[in-house]
Amino acid sequence: MIFFVKKLITHCLLPPGIFIILLLIAFVFLKRRLRFAALLFALFIYVLSIGPTKDLLLVPLEDSFPVPAVERVKTGDVYVVLGGGIYDNTPDMDGKGTLSGDALPRVLAAYKLYRISRKPVMLSGGRIFGRVAEVEIAKRTLLSLGVSEQDIITESKSMDTYENAMFVKELCDAHKIKRIVLITSAYHMKRSHLLFSKHFQDIIPCPAGYITSRTKYDALSFLPSAAALADLSLAMKEYMGIAFYRIRP
Repeated sequence: MIFFVKKLITHCLLPPGIFIILLLIAFVFLKRRLRFAALLFALFIYVLSIGPTKDLLLVPLEDSFPVPAVERVKTGDVYVVLGGGIYDNTPDMDGKGTLSGDALPRVLAAYKLYRISRKPVMLSGGRIFGRVAEVEIAKRTLLSLGVSEQDIITESKSMDTYENAMFVKELCDAHKIKRIVLITSAYHMKRSHLLFSKHFQDIIPCPAGYITSRTKYDALSFLPSAAALADLSLAMKEYMGIAFYRIRP
């Protein structure tokens, strides 16, 4: 009980909980015609910032493709890892710059597969707004884990998923690679597969880095949090991207 009370207080004092509390306080003191607006806005923020709401949008994305069987993955020619962002110039044990929370599970998934079947790892992700190219940090991470440098192929020109697919296709053609194992975050796989299928006929989707919990909801699941709101925005971005690229030729 004490643990839940501490969590409740924390969620109420931090955004977006504090905004909900302020709107409820405003509801008490505002004129009657503005009370409904304050209450409605508080409810709107609350609904958007709880676990069940973000799961409602994220789970269908993450379940678009199952994790493939190891034997199927072994039939691929290359592990294609899409960039997921970096923290530029941050201190690390083997240099500056670290992989983001999205990028690290993707790289680790490729490393796990590499240990099972030593196929080349193709890293895709370029330099955004003058930062270090994502593939440089990802490559350094793989090297530190023991992946042979000769087994790493990098593509550092792409700035989004559309360009990932386009430039990876160029590299695969140059290396005479036909069947790819596509590795990206589970929520990002549906959009990625849509774009890569425009260039490749043979793709083995390998989702990684799931961000939804598959357990029953408890009281904590219904406390508003910035993390749930951020995950919801990720899902909305994916649905917008899917819609856009289905229209775009």
